[in-house]
Amino acid sequence: GPRAPGGRQARSAGRPCAGTAAMAELSASRRHGVPAVWAVAVALAALVTVAAQQQGQPQKIPPPKWLDDEGKDLFQDIENDDNYHGDAMCEAREKLLKKMAGQAAKDAGEHRFRVLLGLGLCELRKGNYPLAKKRLDSGISELNMPSEDAMLKSPQMAHFVLAKQAATFLSKHEVTQATTALRRCREIMDRNLKQIIKQLHKQMSAQGQAPPVDLVLDEMSGFGKTGQYMPMLVKQVPVLKGEFAFAETLDGVLDALDRRIAGIDSSLKDKRIRLESSKGKTGALLYVRALPAEAVVPGGQVASAQELVSGGAAKAFVEEAAGVDKGVTLVKRAKEGSGCKEGKGFGKTCAAIMKVADVASNGFGESRVLVVKAGKAQKLDVCTTNANLGILVAAKDGATATVAGAAEPAPLPAGEPVVVDFCREVSVAASATTAVLFVQAWHPEFAAVERTTELRARAKTFGLSEDDVKAAAKVVNDHAKKSWEKAAKQWREGSEGQAAIKQAFAGAEEAQKRQAEEAAEAKRKEEEAGDEGRKKALEELEKKREQKRLAEQAAEEKRRKRQKQLEEEKAARDPWLNFPEVVALEKQIDELKEGRREANAKLEFDLSTQLTKDISAAERKYKKAVKTARKAYKKHGGPAPAKEAAAGDSKDQGDGGSAKESSKLAALRAKLQKVKADKAVAAEAENFAEAKKLKKQQQELEESIKKLEL
Repeated sequence: GPRAPGGRQARSAGRPCAGTAAMAELSASRRHGVPAVWAVAVALAALVTVAAQQQGQPQKIPPPKWLDDEGKDLFQDIENDDNYHGDAMCEAREKLLKKMAGQAAKDAGEHRFRVLLGLGLCELRKGNYPLAKKRLDSGISELNMPSEDAMLKSPQMAHFVLAKQAATFLSKHEVTQATTALRRCREIMDRNLKQIIKQLHKQMSAQGQAPPVDLVLDEMSGFGKTGQYMPMLVKQVPVLKGEFAFAETLDGVLDALDRRIAGIDSSLKDKRIRLESSKGKTGALLYVRALPAEAVVPGGQVASAQELVSGGAAKAFVEEAAGVDKGVTLVKRAKEGSGCKEGKGFGKTCAAIMKVADVASNGFGESRVLVVKAGKAQKLDVCTTNANLGILVAAKDGATATVAGAAEPAPLPAGEPVVVDFCREVSVAASATTAVLFVQAWHPEFAAVERTTELRARAKTFGLSEDDVKAAAKVVNDHAKKSWEKAAKQWREGSEGQAAIKQAFAGAEEAQKRQAEEAAEAKRKEEEAGDEGRKKALEELEKKREQKRLAEQAAEEKRRKRQKQLEEEKAARDPWLNFPEVVALEKQIDELKEGRREANAKLEFDLSTQLTKDISAAERKYKKAVKTARKAYKKHGGPAPAKEAAAGDSKDQGDGGSAKESSKLAALRAKLQKVKADKAVAAEAENFAEAKKLKKQQQELEESIKKLEL
């Protein structure tokens, strides 16, 4: 179609602006307390879909404008990487968080939240639970919500808090509480994702190009990476990538915890093998990850078992089962069974059982009456989900339950409930024919959101109508608001299985700490050994340096002796060279040559030229003095007498005075050069007091040199 200025395709006059509608939806979401993270997902779903259809290319989340170039690169690297919570992207988030620190832009808090959420999930994946809790806690604080309780009441925000709670529980080794929080988090995320995808599908349908929504939703299990439609949607709506990565990471953590718990409770592995054979979420079998149960549990530890007593079901059963000789079904798939019909004799028992929420709402459960013959053990039906527990109530004494994994058969006193894990093999025996009530109830740590999800997903399999599902879901939710947390806590208290899991996880952490400490100690010893090696090498080096110093001292001593020997030989050969005036002139020449060497080293060529002239004059004076001294030695056998020397001095006063002045001038120039060099060093070191003092000396020397040059 025609394109408007700026390259955008012109909209027809009658078509509403998708961007305006999406932004309106975003504003409404914020007004109702929905977090911007989720609201943006819905808004972008509408915005980006239209844009993608118009432009025909994948979309990307733009980095915040207030980030510097390096920060923007990090942002894009994270968003573009397929391994969203891999080690490399976790390191990138650490760097990006530093770039975002202190930013006060309107959307800075939301971006910091996304980064901190990602870092929390990184640490959760690595098993560093205390740091995961810290990161997630910091992220939640960026949302500026009234409280975490308020967030838990919002379906669009609850999963953030639940992820943090899971990290908190894991840091305390409260493993099953953590896995329950993780499963709740996943269920809520799935519901949110379905809402986003349905919103997206609605926008696509308005364009006339949309596959059936069920086909799209069925591809959610691939986390946007597999399927015919979902990978394309993720490219068009990049926010989905982060949400799917969140869900995938939690799934990985749950799977890892499930395997660890199975290493402690071996029955969990067998349950998974059998119950995961059901395809999808519509089959009759269900395996719930990381949901263990002991073989036999006292009735006082399970709230639903206690309700059978307090609600009168146990007592009514003992009374009504007195003359029963045939088994009947009382409750099946959250509905009353044939045994509850009038005339069957279990009216009071059925009425009381249907008041127990964990039994009445159990879509997987089938509670019935068994008649156990004397001396003949009767096996119980194996569970269809590990989210169920079995509760046994015998009508009279003398019955026992044998459960695989239990040390010994559990007695079933008349009218007293005993809880068993009937996912294991369970058989009931009695000394006399006895009626036994076999009730199936929800596992206390199987959360309400999980129960209602499974009821809706398997309604067709269970033969439940829409009204049946609504009624069961209402029972679940009403009970959860009042008693679920209390019932779950009661289940955990005093549980040997829970204690064993906690101890095993704590022991593993201690072992890991010890291993880390041992590794650190080994490294320290290795470094100490290396230090010892370096110390020995240093000692060897010092030894060699000392040997070199002693050798240099010996060489210097040898040189001095040789110099003395040469001087003595010189004195014996040419005694007049030791006359004072000759020695003085020789020393003067050496000083001038040393000054010239220093001037050459400092590239002071003018001074070097002048000193060369001074050296030539001094050497002429030296030759003359040697000649005079030799004559005096031959005439007098030593230095000339004072009177004759004075006459010689008077004769050569002009030349001698000139040489003396030349020698002094050269010495002053050498000293001036040294003062200048020292002043430059002091100024560079910012020692201005010393530099000022040297400057004054320089001025004095320059004045003296001028006077001598006149």
